[in-house]
Amino acid sequence: MTFLLMSRHLRTCCALALAVAAPLACSDDDRISDVMPSAPAVLGPDAMSAFITVSDPKPGVGDRVTVTVRAIRGASVGRIGSFTLSLAYGAKQLRFIEAGRSAYGMVLANGAERGMVKAAGASAEGFADDQLITAVFEVAAPNAMETLQLTVSEMNSVAFHDQRAQMRVERALYRENRR
Repeated sequence: MTFLLMSRHLRTCCALALAVAAPLACSDDDRISDVMPSAPAVLGPDAMSAFITVSDPKPGVGDRVTVTVRAIRGASVGRIGSFTLSLAYGAKQLRFIEAGRSAYGMVLANGAERGMVKAAGASAEGFADDQLITAVFEVAAPNAMETLQLTVSEMNSVAFHDQRAQMRVERALYRENRR
């Protein structure tokens, strides 16, 4: 008798948990939420992540939005000395305006191809703030931020070690941390 009551209680608790969690898990937009974190979860000491931050997760048509590609490094990972990346975007949803400058190294960005900004950077001392590229876009259609996609083809330390094996590219978007 006690086993049946416990089993029934367990089923009720599971059903209640699913009822509460389902609306959270099934949002219309898994990449963009009103409560957007500013960086990926904490990494192990030998890991690194490359990710995209946006100044406004849900901008209106006609707004300008700043998109930044950043890296987060574990405690044992050295500074980034060079990188090559591509930032793809929906050419009908966003219009590339300009790329910013880096305070820690040389970064060249090419936005001549609609729907793609290609960037390469190098720094003898390393990119101390782990900011790789910043670009400004004008929003041309709703849900524009959903079209952003990052590809990292090269990531090296200042000692010229290839860091891609320990790096993951985050698919989620993050909000720009306003300090």
